[in-house]
Amino acid sequence: MFTSKGLDPTVERGFMQGGAADTRTKMRPDMMIVEMTTAEQQQYLRHDDNSGSRMTPLTPMMSSGNPRSIKIVEGGYCSDTRYEEKLQEKGAQHKALEEALKDYGYIVTTLPIIIGQSGSQYHTTSDALAKIGVEHGPANKVMSKLHEHSVLTFHKILTSRRVLEREKTDKRRQNRPDPP
Repeated sequence: MFTSKGLDPTVERGFMQGGAADTRTKMRPDMMIVEMTTAEQQQYLRHDDNSGSRMTPLTPMMSSGNPRSIKIVEGGYCSDTRYEEKLQEKGAQHKALEEALKDYGYIVTTLPIIIGQSGSQYHTTSDALAKIGVEHGPANKVMSKLHEHSVLTFHKILTSRRVLEREKTDKRRQNRPDPP
């Protein structure tokens, strides 16, 4: 959406011009899934091949006359005891973007995917994956990979912290005067 390819340029100009940079940054979701016809998908695939073909912007109405749907997916980590709070925060994070897209005529759904900081997974994660079209088997695989990534990231952060703490302790020891 926020690259040279994507939705109708008037949509991007409409809510990307003006306003604080922080607001514009917060309007950028982790992922957007835009409904496309087969012909549009083929055009975008050709364009990704750097063929130089010109793309037609994705307007709010599809060629069938139906409004185009957009799913905004936002992921986030939370402490395992603050799930509801994080779910509400992530659900509300892109309200301005959601409202702007609705004003242009798109059908918009926001799907927060929340993972506990120790890799905990919640029932809403599989529900959100199902809403974006991921079937049960692949959804379980995605959830497993999200869990693994969370645990590995947590381990990396913890290990880095311990190294920094050890270095700080070593410096203190080096700067101590010798006992008399």
